Amino acid sequence: MKSLILKKHISYKFIKRILGWHLNYYLFGRGTPLSAGVYINDVCNYKCLMCDIRMKDQATVYRCEDQKRDIDSLSKMGVVYYSVSGGEPTLVKDLPERLAYAASKIPYVHLVTNGSTMTKDLAKRLGKTGIQEISVSLDGLQEFHNTMRGVENSFEKAWNAVGLLHQHAPRIEIVINSILTPYNLDSLRALRKKILGSFPDIYSKYLPLTQHELFLNSNQRPLVLENRPPASFAQMKVFIEEAILDPKIVNSGIFLRKALSYFAGQNDVMEEQKKCLYSYFSIQFNAKGNAYPCLTGCDLEENKNDMNLEDYINSANYRKMQSDLETCKKCRGNMMLCYYEPRLNFPFHNLIMEVFKN
Repeated sequence: MKSLILKKHISYKFIKRILGWHLNYYLFGRGTPLSAGVYINDVCNYKCLMCDIRMKDQATVYRCEDQKRDIDSLSKMGVVYYSVSGGEPTLVKDLPERLAYAASKIPYVHLVTNGSTMTKDLAKRLGKTGIQEISVSLDGLQEFHNTMRGVENSFEKAWNAVGLLHQHAPRIEIVINSILTPYNLDSLRALRKKILGSFPDIYSKYLPLTQHELFLNSNQRPLVLENRPPASFAQMKVFIEEAILDPKIVNSGIFLRKALSYFAGQNDVMEEQKKCLYSYFSIQFNAKGNAYPCLTGCDLEENKNDMNLEDYINSANYRKMQSDLETCKKCRGNMMLCYYEPRLNFPFHNLIMEVFKN
């Protein structure tokens, strides 16, 4: 993702904030968020194999006034990247208004959607928000995508969403999010060909299949698709090498090479990183509006209570969570893009270490 952000949205403010963060961390051992991830609701209208979020009678939704207040605080602290997902975020009726507010305060705003609710009107409303990027989930062609998402016509809905956004929200970068597994290499290649034939300016991004503990119940098991043989390691290697060379794939080469090690069975693909610094440059919000330096590594009973967000982030309790998370290993052994891509490329010493290693 950094290639898309840096190539098209670099600015003096962005550079100043990045350099300021590094000075603050290296000199004082402190870090305030550069990026924020928001899980705006806890319901979804799909039944994805790798996720356990479903529809329910009473959805929890981040209160609009609380979200705007937190956006104000994040902007004041210098957050440069704000990503909204769910659940399925487009089920939140006033989503365009919330995104517009975020875009007025934060340089880069990103929305992730399955595309199921997209209409011409919604595409136009999103196009007016001023956000920079919308990612639409497409895991391959019809058969594989529909199987993964658990809904018969999910491919058609997602493809329709891409077309509507391309036509009615032309200023927004559209990125196709695709789950990468040993079972869908041919389907992903066919999807890339279809995208290039219809929308050659659209980017793609690969997310190695992992089962996030936040979204799964205890009965879930690794994905195995019956009657579909998995690709060999050699076939995975060829596919990933193709992706690294593809200018429309926005994953970093460092991340994709780590993904290859992950598919080869390596338990910890970032064993060289003795400390996790993710909590020093990122913050995450759940559907209740509670903020955490890392949703996976934190006790979810902890929250900011009614403190001002800036005071909370500068509190002794928050700093203790950051310190404790340095040795957390909860996301070791998988390839969650939302954690691994930033950790491989930030801070600078991690990026330099990975570049020299490769």
